[in-house]
Amino acid sequence: MGRTILAFLIAWIAGSLLVSIANTHVGLTSLTGIGADIPTGVRFEAIMTDLVNFGPVLATLILIAFVIAFPVAGFTARLLGSGWRRIGYTLAGAVAVFAIINGITVYYNQMLDSTITPVASGRDWSGLLTLSLGGAAAGLIFSLLKRASYED
Repeated sequence: MGRTILAFLIAWIAGSLLVSIANTHVGLTSLTGIGADIPTGVRFEAIMTDLVNFGPVLATLILIAFVIAFPVAGFTARLLGSGWRRIGYTLAGAVAVFAIINGITVYYNQMLDSTITPVASGRDWSGLLTLSLGGAAAGLIFSLLKRASYED
């Protein structure tokens, strides 16, 4: 049980960092696409600012999503066979991030009657998939660190 919790914490922290960094990268890439010159120092500062300001909220949402997604992936792996563990956890991480980014947008649209996309990097498919890759990496990390067993 302790190993599973440690694996979860490492995957959660890694996923939160990767998704936050991806969020900043997608935004900065959009700006360079329209001609903005963004030096490396400014990129690093933007990443650190996002980690400090957006990171805690994002990490909380990712925590909630992973608490739901990883047990579902473990249950599914038990049904389909242990060969599906890595694929299942990787997909679970990606789907969890995809769901929270879309969930934030739906919340703003439906509950707040707003037309903005609060996580701008999730506005288009390429950005949304880039963010989801951070979740996929977290799921893969969890599957590699967690003891292979049917006690998922």
